Amino acid sequence: MGKHILFSVILNILIIGSAAVGYYGYKAGNHYFIPLLCAAAFGLSVYYKIKHTKFVREEMRQKAEANLKAKATQKSKR
Repeated sequence: MGKHILFSVILNILIIGSAAVGYYGYKAGNHYFIPLLCAAAFGLSVYYKIKHTKFVREEMRQKAEANLKAKATQKSKR
């Protein structure tokens, strides 16, 4: 679970950082390369954040179902 938290934190930092660098790069007068590069980084980071969130939700759902089945079998054995 720790690797999921670390990956999520890294993606959040990339999202915030790319937005900030793109904004300040645009304000500094670079209207093409840096903002476009940051927009691409932002888009990819958001895509992987959504993909990672769906994966973690599915994994947690499977673990919860396994716990419910384990509890049901323990109750039936009693």
